[in-house]
Order: sequence, then C-alpha cells, then structure tokens
Amino acid sequence: MTTTPNQSVAGDNDRWMLFERLTSDGYPLIVLARTGNALVESRLRDGNVTVVRCRAEASIVNENGLPRHTDRIYPVEDILAVKLHASNVGAFHAASVSGDGERRMVYAHADPLNFAPILEGLAVEDYSLSAAAPADRAEIIDLITPTAIDVQLSGDRDVISNLEKHGDDCSVSRKTDFWFYGAKDGLQGLAADLEPWGYSIDHWLDDNDGVVLTSDTPVEFGVFREITPVLVGTAEKHGVTYDGWETFVVGKAKSEAEPPRPQSKSLLSKLFGAKKN
Repeated sequence: MTTTPNQSVAGDNDRWMLFERLTSDGYPLIVLARTGNALVESRLRDGNVTVVRCRAEASIVNENGLPRHTDRIYPVEDILAVKLHASNVGAFHAASVSGDGERRMVYAHADPLNFAPILEGLAVEDYSLSAAAPADRAEIIDLITPTAIDVQLSGDRDVISNLEKHGDDCSVSRKTDFWFYGAKDGLQGLAADLEPWGYSIDHWLDDNDGVVLTSDTPVEFGVFREITPVLVGTAEKHGVTYDGWETFVVGKAKSEAEPPRPQSKSLLSKLFGAKKN
C-alpha cells in the first residue's frame, strides 16, 4: 500500500529533522529539514528553489553567528505558507537554516514565482527580509540533506528525550548496549576497532548475524555527538549496519527533577525551541 506524500506547504505532518553544519569559518549552522517526502526531494532537484533570507541586525547576533529572537520569524513562516498555498505553484517549505547572522527558509516550487510581492508588507523586528534563487542549487541541497550521521544523531536525540521524559539523569554513566548487524567477519573487525574506544562484546545474536557491544557511558547528547560518527564510520568501514542503542533509566534525585515545560502549538517553535538564541 502506498501513501500520498504530504503536499502542504508547511509540512506539519511530515518528519522534520534537526542537525548541524559548519560555516567555512567554523561557526555553527542549525538546520531543520523536511525529510522522507519524495515529492519535496524531487521538487528541490528539478523544480524552482527560492531562499527567503531573514538577516538579523548585528545587535542580536551572538558570538557564534546565531541570531537571537528567531521566534519573531515564526509568524512570517506561517504567513508565507498561506500565501504560497494560495499562489498554487506547488510550493514546499523544505528547510530552515539558522546561522551566519540570519535565518534562511528554503522553498521548492514547481512553477516560477516572484517572491517580492509576497514579502511586501511583511516585517520582523530587527530583521530584514529578501528572497532569491540560490547561486548554487547543489550546494543548498547538500546543506539541507541529512547524512547517515545526522540521521543517527537525530535518533540519539529522540532516545535521550524519551529517557529524560522518564526522569533519567543522562549525566550518570551506566551500561549501554549498541546493536550491529551484518556478516560475522565484518562484525568481528568492528568489535576489534571499537575496543580501544571502550566497547566490548556483550553477546552475539542468533546465527551470528548480529552483535551487541556494550560500554559504560553517560547518555548525554554531547557524548553521542562525539561517538556516533565513530560508530557509524566504523560500521561503514566493515560493511555492517549500526542499529542504535539502548539502556535503562537512571532516575534523578527529587531535588534535581525538572518542572514540566510549557508546550508550544507551533511546529517550528517546538523543533527549534531548544535552539533559540
């Protein structure tokens, strides 16, 4: 059974992935990309692409080049979604990129469209708005397309978030298991390469087509930011598949428990909330 791809401009029911890139100067870029929608991917490759740039005043850009008060841009994104839907050009909001002093929204659309009249009358405090086709389409597609490491880090983030929801103190070291599948010789090579990183074989799976490695480690996202590229790269080196990790909940002391956070109704504010600057 096939499903019809989400054809809304905003993609509220699509999956959005948060990941990071670096500028040529080594400063962070925070990318929020719409993923898993073949129609959006096709439109990016073969249709028209427009980048709406929200350039921040220098006074609201932090030392890493990330603009602050990006929540002021959310209403503009909502208005653009409505106007692009009304324009009937088959438009999709494909990604938003924050960094280098601005927020960029990437739109892919089937038919050519002049964004100037759409932006006319829109204003964001301490930001200037403009729109243009990217000088290098391949470069913008590469920027907003997640790699295997980005995908795994997104999964890591989801697992950690779930642990935190259950009261986990992720800073505490505990036994954590990592799952790999493939040919036994490849898995043996993988285990040997990861041993210096503190990983040992916990057990082999049935028919030796998988192995579970274990390590005593905290499960904070900063830890996985460092180790996940190693795990993914080593698995690729040996032609096997890394299938994620699992652990048990280590509860926080009552005095350390965090109060519940208020939930926003905005999709983009939910996804970018932790990254506001």
